[in-house]
Amino acid sequence: MWGGTFIATRMAAQVFGSFTGATFRYVFALLFLIPMVLLKDKNAFKINKKQFVQLLLLGITGIFGYSYFFFNGLRLVEASHGALIVSLNPVLVMIMTSIRDKKKIDRIKIIGMCLSITGLMIVISRGNLADLLSGFSWGDAFMLGCPVCWALYTFYAGDALKTTTPLQASTWATLLGFCLLALFAPFETFPTAINPLVWVAIAYLGICGTVLGFVWYYEGISKIGAVKTSVFNNLIPVFAMILSVLILGEKIETYALAGSILVIGGVFLINKY
Repeated sequence: MWGGTFIATRMAAQVFGSFTGATFRYVFALLFLIPMVLLKDKNAFKINKKQFVQLLLLGITGIFGYSYFFFNGLRLVEASHGALIVSLNPVLVMIMTSIRDKKKIDRIKIIGMCLSITGLMIVISRGNLADLLSGFSWGDAFMLGCPVCWALYTFYAGDALKTTTPLQASTWATLLGFCLLALFAPFETFPTAINPLVWVAIAYLGICGTVLGFVWYYEGISKIGAVKTSVFNNLIPVFAMILSVLILGEKIETYALAGSILVIGGVFLINKY
């Protein structure tokens, strides 16, 4: 589901502004999330002040912030390239979790982290580490904002899920993030002509990327914890690369394959040992 969001966002970002595209995405999502959460719990929208603050943090980081960086990044870089940068998610989750729990990071995990960062540097430099800084683009910067936002989102989700259900947390986070996005959307230029396939991409982002993806992600966190859940993000760049070739016709460069092996291998070490 999430591997496909890179392709769908790449398509939508060529037409819509970041706030407008994300706003439409969450319109589709809320059309499904709100009825679902009310059917399961009629009191789902009754929360206290502490819960509101916790859920607002989720909306700011995982919905508003992530969407802004995601749309802007994929407007500038290929879907496969962006997916490899975002695969840094588990590394940042591990660092934040160790800081919160005041636990020392094991040596093998440090090795894994170094491998992942090296792979990321290869991707950003387009295979030439000597040109790392000169090859660094705005697209790369925006895409790096995604794992930062997502790590914060996963970090805050641990506290929020102590008093809310995964579906309730997903709905509230989406609703609050949507409200923030909608405040900025009117300042962007609305396209005069929109290909129907773009609307299909937006609907995919809302239904599959948000309703199914986010709810199942929260279910994972509530069952096995944030760090173990985040390891499944390693599959995202794999599916994103396959789909980008099949749907968008992108070419996977040798440096991207080498970087992906290092990134995914490093994260495997982080979560295996």
